[in-house]
Amino acid sequence: MKNNLLDTAENALLEILKRVITGEDGTEKMELSVAGLNAVMRLAREHAVTGLVANAAMRNRIVIAGGEAEGRGEIVMRLMQQTMAHRQNQRRFEDAVGRFARLMKENGIAYVVFKGLAVARYYPEPFARTMGDVDFYVPQRDFLRAVDVIERGLHVVMDKEDVDKHYSFDWQGIRFEMHYQVETFGSHRHQHRFDRMIDEAMAEHTDSFTVCDSDGNETEVSVLPPTEDLIVVFKHWFNHLLVEGVGLRQTLDLVVLLNAYRDKINVGRLMTSLDGIGYMKAFRAMLAMMRRYLGLDWFDNFFVYNRCDERYADKLMTAVMESGNFGRKAYRNHTTGKKKSMETATRALRHCVKFFWLAPKDIICLIPRRIGITLKQKF
Repeated sequence: MKNNLLDTAENALLEILKRVITGEDGTEKMELSVAGLNAVMRLAREHAVTGLVANAAMRNRIVIAGGEAEGRGEIVMRLMQQTMAHRQNQRRFEDAVGRFARLMKENGIAYVVFKGLAVARYYPEPFARTMGDVDFYVPQRDFLRAVDVIERGLHVVMDKEDVDKHYSFDWQGIRFEMHYQVETFGSHRHQHRFDRMIDEAMAEHTDSFTVCDSDGNETEVSVLPPTEDLIVVFKHWFNHLLVEGVGLRQTLDLVVLLNAYRDKINVGRLMTSLDGIGYMKAFRAMLAMMRRYLGLDWFDNFFVYNRCDERYADKLMTAVMESGNFGRKAYRNHTTGKKKSMETATRALRHCVKFFWLAPKDIICLIPRRIGITLKQKF
C-alpha cells in the first residue's frame, strides 16, 4: 500500500498527526474545507485521536476554509469544546494517578504505570492524547498485599475474575487495571524471558514522572526504564493488531516513544531483548512502517531495511487504517455478545495468518490461548 492508495481523509489525517508529533508545520499551512475537516474528524474518532486534530486546528496548524454558510463557526466551536474536554480529562487522570501513586509509596509497594499517562507525557501537548484506562504492574511479591491496600485505601472492590492478565477496579470514574503480568505471550519460554526482563528492570531501577493533583500536590509516578517501556508498548501494539485491531492512537504512542527515547536506549540491548522474546522481525517491520508513513528514520543509523521489512510495512499500515482503535472502525457488531466475539475471533485468525512470519513461534502458540480468553470473556 503506497500513500497514494490512501483516501483523501486518511492522507489528511496522517499529515496532521505527523506535524503534531514532530512539531513541524511543513512548508505551508494545511487548508481543509469544513466538509473535509468533518471527514477527517469522523476518521479521527474511529482512531481515538480527535484531541490531537482539534488541538492542531486551535493552534492554527490547520486553516479552515469557508465561511458561516459552510458551517465554519459551528465546527470551530466544536473543536474548542473538544480541546477543553481533553484538558479537563487530563487533569482528572493526573489527579487520580497522583493519589494512587502516593498510596502505593506510603505502603512501600513496588509498581510501575505503563502506557496511557506514561506515554502522554512525551506528546508535545499531553492533554491532546485521548486517555483510556490506567494500567499498572505490581510484582508477585507485593501483589496480594497491594490488592488489600488498594481496596481499603481507595474504598473500592476489585474485580478479581481472572480472564486475562490483570484485576481491575473503577475509581473516580476511571478504570484501573492492576497487572500481575504486563503482556501475554503464546510461548511459555518467551513469556518467562519477558517477565524476568520486567522484574529485573524494576529491581535495578525505575524511572518516574511528575503529576499534580487537584490540591496542588506534586507526586512522582513510577514507570519502567526506557528500553523495557518501549518493548512493552510495542508488544501491546502488536498484540492488539493481531487480536482486535489497532488504530492510530497506539501507533502514535510508539512513534512518540521512539523519538523520545532516541538517546536513552541501548539499541543493541533492545534488539537482543526483542530477539529473545521472538519479536525482532515484527519490530523491524513496524519501524519500516513508521519510516514510510510517519517520518521516523533515525533507526536507519543501525540497520538497512530488507525487502521483507518493506513489504510488511504496507501490510501493517493497511491493518492500522482499516481497523481503527481496538477494531472500532472495522467492527460490524459494536455490542458485546456472541456476534462480536465471533467477529473478533475471525479477525484474529486472519491477522495471525497474515502476519505469521513476523513472530511465528509466538503466534502459533498464541492462537489457542487467545481463543480461550475470548470465550471466557464473551460467553
